[in-house]
Amino acid sequence: MKPKIFQYLILVLLLCSCNPMKKDAMKDRADDIKEAVITESGDGTFLVVKEEIFQAMSKSDQGGFRRISGYSEDRISSYDLNTGALTARIVLGEREENECAFLGETDGRLWYKSVNDELGLHSRDPKTLGVTVSQESVIKTNPFLAYNLSKPEWNAVRKYYGFDVMKMMPMVSDNAGYVYYIDPVSLKAEKTQESVKDFKFDNTCISTSVNIDANTSIYLQGSPRNSINYFGRDQKEPSFLDGNFITSSNIVYSSRVNSGFFAPLRNEIDSYSSQIDSMKKLLDETGKNLPDKQNNKPQNYSFRNIQRNIENLSRRKEQAEDEIRRYSDDRIFEIITDDRGVFVLSRTDVSDTARVIISKVRLGEDTTVSLAWQTKLGNVYREPDKGFDESSFEFVFSKGDPDLNTMRALYYRNRLVFIFMLTATCIDTESGNILWSIDL
Repeated sequence: MKPKIFQYLILVLLLCSCNPMKKDAMKDRADDIKEAVITESGDGTFLVVKEEIFQAMSKSDQGGFRRISGYSEDRISSYDLNTGALTARIVLGEREENECAFLGETDGRLWYKSVNDELGLHSRDPKTLGVTVSQESVIKTNPFLAYNLSKPEWNAVRKYYGFDVMKMMPMVSDNAGYVYYIDPVSLKAEKTQESVKDFKFDNTCISTSVNIDANTSIYLQGSPRNSINYFGRDQKEPSFLDGNFITSSNIVYSSRVNSGFFAPLRNEIDSYSSQIDSMKKLLDETGKNLPDKQNNKPQNYSFRNIQRNIENLSRRKEQAEDEIRRYSDDRIFEIITDDRGVFVLSRTDVSDTARVIISKVRLGEDTTVSLAWQTKLGNVYREPDKGFDESSFEFVFSKGDPDLNTMRALYYRNRLVFIFMLTATCIDTESGNILWSIDL
């Protein structure tokens, strides 16, 4: 009798350990997209994505209410931007023990902070995802940080570690809450009074308005078809069904922004500088012709008036310079091509099974608008929760808990990468051709 009981217990343990819903974190399809970045190194250009794998422990459906319990694992995948081919993938493990937050990128290095003590602060190669700078190297350069770098909980990493997109430097904090910049080359830490800054990676990447330069916005308006309002003129064509501009889900580095974006502010700065120079020359001439400033009241008044004008112009110049810094720091999400092109997301029709259309619109210097191309994404629904057949959904995604509504958009050197329904599509922005499309 005892051998039979023993065999029964062994069978129960085997059945419990072989969870039929468990996903292969290295091979199976992702359940959500947490972070995505396009970066270039000496080995090429890569789309690096942190993907969530949901390991379901139990599922139930009662009266139309689906209940799923389980835990999340993360992995990082690198894809060749030209082909979409997977070049490297690493499984990080369960999130609460292995959260690895992307901080920013510097010259082919991707900086992360892991709550796993064996990794901590480190950088990775975008092609191989191998560690290129370890926390040990940072501490060796800065011995005072030994046993002194903050160790936040997995869900509070971005409060204590960040990235300054103006300085292009990672930011760390110590146990006392002091903040330091880490030079990405020398690895030297520099104490700062600045607060930790976030690299924004999950911006809502569709909008009915965008800034085409620092001073000018355009709008999509109308119903059910939307048309562009450009410099106060309502352009009836081209028009888009349920149209939205596509903006970047990541903050756009100032070095990558369209060259004309800051032109109005830079023109203001040049104008103020020119006026200040002229005023200073006039001030010098007035001063030379003012032998007695106390007795010569008309000329003295003119002298003070010129000084006040110089002060006012200097303040305006400084305000314009501050505006450029503020934009560069945390406000640029607009995708604008060098030929003044913007992208619009729309739908094929009004049905639940409507597909996504991406269009490129060129904005003329003479306030005209023209359609450059339109591309339909045949396997991507505009409203996936409605368009995806429920039986197909259960069949394909029975193991996980997929979020089909997460949307990301990234632009880099005539390549638009659009991520939706757990599918990444890369479009050549010159022709509108789909270069590749992959399931993540």
